[in-house]
Amino acid sequence: MAESGDMSEEACDPSNLAAQLTRYCRSDAPTSQCCEPVVASVDLAGGDPSCLCRVLAEPQLAVAGTNATGLLAMYTACGGLRTVGADIADGCNHLRARPATPAAVITAP
Repeated sequence: MAESGDMSEEACDPSNLAAQLTRYCRSDAPTSQCCEPVVASVDLAGGDPSCLCRVLAEPQLAVAGTNATGLLAMYTACGGLRTVGADIADGCNHLRARPATPAAVITAP
């Protein structure tokens, strides 16, 4: 995990954060083990798209049933310092709606 105060793009490891979320966040009352990846997902800058968007795009979260609304509710329950609402994750919609890049067509000569 990133060192405390490290808000760089390198600090956001979406796959690792999503793995921690699915492993530790299982109840309505998040534990400290759950809160660490929750707060990191929202607070880390992580470039464009944001760390939050990249974490939400991880397939393992969808399998676990974790969505933006749930993650932001956990953030508030964990004592996150930002004011969060649905609008904070609205910018992530373009990731879910983005069409897959078509594969290159290779033709034999």
